[in-house]
Amino acid sequence: MNLNLYEVFRFFNNSKVFSINEIEWWLLKYSDFYKSTYDFVQRQHIFKTDNGSIVRLPPLGKLTDKEKFLELYKALDTISEFHRNEKYFEQELTEYQKIKNSQSDLKKWVVKNQDLGADKYVCFLVDYLDYSENAEHLNIYIRSSKEIEIYVDRQDFRNTIEFLEKFNELYWIDENITKTEIK
Repeated sequence: MNLNLYEVFRFFNNSKVFSINEIEWWLLKYSDFYKSTYDFVQRQHIFKTDNGSIVRLPPLGKLTDKEKFLELYKALDTISEFHRNEKYFEQELTEYQKIKNSQSDLKKWVVKNQDLGADKYVCFLVDYLDYSENAEHLNIYIRSSKEIEIYVDRQDFRNTIEFLEKFNELYWIDENITKTEIK
């Protein structure tokens, strides 16, 4: 299958705000093409050294259309992956409402969610909402295709955003929680 970058990117040309369902539909539509393109690109720039070992050198110069496609796909797959915890964050926000007046319970809540809040999602708000002071929706940055602006509906991530705002306040700022060692 030949890559027609215009065809692949055309879905995003109308600069509308996309739902996570539309993003996941696009990922599914191009999943087989992604796999074959990834395999093809990985086989490029492979050389045998004088001692017989095989090395893959990074590409030089401008990215090919295939490499641009891979970058787009990976960026969209990443936001889709982040969305998979939306239900969990909803449950944790319900729990937070029950315990928000208990310092000891809040500390347990922070410890329980430390891997997600302080590790996996540590840069989420900056990566997706820091493009503007009053960011309305999540912005998917594609380094190789700056002419395309992809926004994902903020409502699809409302629990993630609210959870992270509460978690960050407790983990990084609230001295009552961070005064003693969390780990």
